[in-house]
Amino acid sequence: MMPSLPIWQFDLPLLVLVVLFAVVALSIRNLMGAAIVFGAYSFMMCLIWAGMGAVEVAFSEAAVGAGVSTVFIVSTIYNTSATMRPRSRGISFKLFIGAVVTVTGVFLLSALPDFPDWGDPQSPGNATVAPYYINNSIPDTHVPNLVPSVLADYRGFDTLLETVVVFIACIGIYSILRKESAKTSVDEPGDELAVPTQYEPGESLIVRQASRFMVPFMQLFALYVIAHGHYSPGGGFQGGVILGASLILLAVSFDLKFLLVRCQEKPLMLLVAAGVAIYAAVGLACLFMGENYLDYDALDAVLPGERDMARSHGILLVEIGVGITVMFSMVGIHINLCLLYTSPSPRDATLSRMPSSA
Repeated sequence: MMPSLPIWQFDLPLLVLVVLFAVVALSIRNLMGAAIVFGAYSFMMCLIWAGMGAVEVAFSEAAVGAGVSTVFIVSTIYNTSATMRPRSRGISFKLFIGAVVTVTGVFLLSALPDFPDWGDPQSPGNATVAPYYINNSIPDTHVPNLVPSVLADYRGFDTLLETVVVFIACIGIYSILRKESAKTSVDEPGDELAVPTQYEPGESLIVRQASRFMVPFMQLFALYVIAHGHYSPGGGFQGGVILGASLILLAVSFDLKFLLVRCQEKPLMLLVAAGVAIYAAVGLACLFMGENYLDYDALDAVLPGERDMARSHGILLVEIGVGITVMFSMVGIHINLCLLYTSPSPRDATLSRMPSSA
């Protein structure tokens, strides 16, 4: 008799919902509805990760997949032409796609017997790699949370380059979305902001007051997630996303001008780069003090506390750098999405999904 797997005992209803939401998101023809269903799909995935004990992954999925990504998709929908229709495909093309998907699925399923059983203590990962980190992580790094100790210490180079990838992706998105007509300057108090009228919200007192109440708590929680990420689930990435989401909430609740006055384009880009610079500077400081790159023990000479805590403090510094890069990347992407149609032509006004300013 096949033993029951713990994952099915708890996650079977969630798995059914995930499959249902995925099918609905792919089949629904209303783009806004598809975006909302996709957000629900991400939230179900978050619950599945949490049920499997991967709290860090669940945290990221909730913040990015179910939160900010849904906002970005909705912003993109509002800047997409409503006159475009999907091109009709012939039956041969549909059969070809179906055959490719079927063959790929069969190929992947055929490899399942070669994988170890879920949770098998004798699998290579559980028998060799995991015990080393479990037994040595706290003595080596003095960080109780194994995830950031692995990501920021044992694999510090990997995480640094991942932060660089976020920075490069942000630059690429800026380059694609940014138009000369969308440049906005608020260097002087009297400068006019060329903000599309489509993004001027109605006078919703409830929404605005609710956001005023929520944003301080979101930002306080985000700072806690960053500062306490090496002791509990969280870290720079998750905290940075929450901080960025709090500013995006202000833009959605009030108007884009409200955010642009506080987050100008040039300072945003400098702050995105500053987060990467902080991470890299911590490694360079270790080199200058005679240790290896990102060997945080060298920071004992300049950081307060006992020598054993130098590694923990070094990880906190790099988490702050990651949080800064992620936060301002999210805010900058949202601003550029909203400014796509800052100066619409008459043709744009007829094609945009947003209501006209008339």
